[in-house]
Amino acid sequence: MTGSVGEIVKAISKAQNIALFCHTNPDGDALGSMLALALSLEKAGKTVGAFCDSPVPEKYKCLKGSDPVKMPAKNAAYDLAISVDCSSLDRLGQSIKSFLSARKQVAIDHHASFQRFAEICLVDSSASACAEIIFDVIREIGNMDGDIAGLLFGAIVTDSGCFAFSSVSPKTHLIAAELMKYDFDAAQIIYNVFRRNDIARFNLQNRVLSKARFFENNSIAVIIFETADFEATGTGIAQTEGIINGLIDIDSVKVAYALSEVNPKNFKLSIRTKSPVSAAEIANRFGGGGHINAAGCRVNGYKEDIVENIVKLAKDRL
Repeated sequence: MTGSVGEIVKAISKAQNIALFCHTNPDGDALGSMLALALSLEKAGKTVGAFCDSPVPEKYKCLKGSDPVKMPAKNAAYDLAISVDCSSLDRLGQSIKSFLSARKQVAIDHHASFQRFAEICLVDSSASACAEIIFDVIREIGNMDGDIAGLLFGAIVTDSGCFAFSSVSPKTHLIAAELMKYDFDAAQIIYNVFRRNDIARFNLQNRVLSKARFFENNSIAVIIFETADFEATGTGIAQTEGIINGLIDIDSVKVAYALSEVNPKNFKLSIRTKSPVSAAEIANRFGGGGHINAAGCRVNGYKEDIVENIVKLAKDRL
């Protein structure tokens, strides 16, 4: 399933109208990687569209070029479609038809759970962020600049937990060092995409963490974001990102779950784990995927039934 950077650059060179797609409910890696590639392709003289079926979250609107990100126009024709940070076709959401209608499709990803859905698939599950792979592509194109470097740096910061996750490798640091040779404010980017908070999210975080539940001698932790919590704090699911880290950072916790209510009896499940438990393996049980220590999926059912089920899955693996 692994293509080459050269194959992708060759496909880009033959195309004029290029559409880039990132996954629904995008994070900083998906957006930063896609926007960096978009700027690079525009510098190369290509006509480029950057698309996502979900609005750009407020915290990532600081990323250069995020304003035009939107749903693709119906019946638009593209020479080449490139998906960024999508482990499967369904992660494109309502953009699937536009992606498949292009003359040629490319997928660039770093998830171990990747499922082939494009003609050329460049996948490296050892990369801490998809931005590491996009860096290689842009370096081959040969038009890196400060704006592009800043976007890639922000993407890596987001998906590597500011270089704290186990997925971080020597290559991650080498790429970051190379990017920092360009003109951008690294400290400000780290603040914007990793540390910045607002009062509404602060209130949501405090409200939900105060109701955290612990199991098996505090080795399993669960928090639940209910509709009432969002309404009381004026927030939404986008503001839940990262709050789960407050649980997995507890020394005794080996598996942490965050359930976010999307609709009645329909939840988004985020999973964080410590070795040797695989978050991706748990997510796969529900049709989801991700990485060894960070994964996610959708779960249907009654809240307490779901909690009982996911706690058992964690207990079995501990």
